Amino acid sequence: MAKSCSGNLDGDKVIVTDNNSKSLLVQRGFGENYKKYLVLDMYETLYLLENNSLTVKCKGRKISAEKLIDKVLKEDAKKYFLHRYEVYNDIKSKGYVIKTGLKFGFDFRVYPKGKKISEEHTQFVVGVLPETQTIKSEELAKSVRMASTLHTDLILAIVDNELEISYYKISREKF
Repeated sequence: MAKSCSGNLDGDKVIVTDNNSKSLLVQRGFGENYKKYLVLDMYETLYLLENNSLTVKCKGRKISAEKLIDKVLKEDAKKYFLHRYEVYNDIKSKGYVIKTGLKFGFDFRVYPKGKKISEEHTQFVVGVLPETQTIKSEELAKSVRMASTLHTDLILAIVDNELEISYYKISREKF
């Protein structure tokens, strides 16, 4: 994204009110529209900051990616924000549109490359796990069933301590 957009930090979201910025971000698959403004989540915000495509202000002062991470890690109850961000960054860098998937019980939902969310169905959902975390077979089965209900595939992204990612497609076979 060539032109830098701007937004204001509000809790754990960034609010974009400038129409030009909103338009550019929406075209690239970022944010959620709410009435007269666009809301970016922290994964989107950090990605855009790191790619010099967004300027974020907090109480009128410009905030860096490092300060944003510090703020999110202090306020965010989620222990593995950086693990999830690495997965977000990796998938987004490959050209996919990626959104949070919390309302479906997943970390992310991913749409096909080059498509708008309104044009396509979710291609796959992603669950992120640090390599040190275990998952019970019942939880895994529940996730597979939910992905199946959504007519999509489940991808488990296992992130090691060096933030390297291994992806596994988990599906249910019917005999």
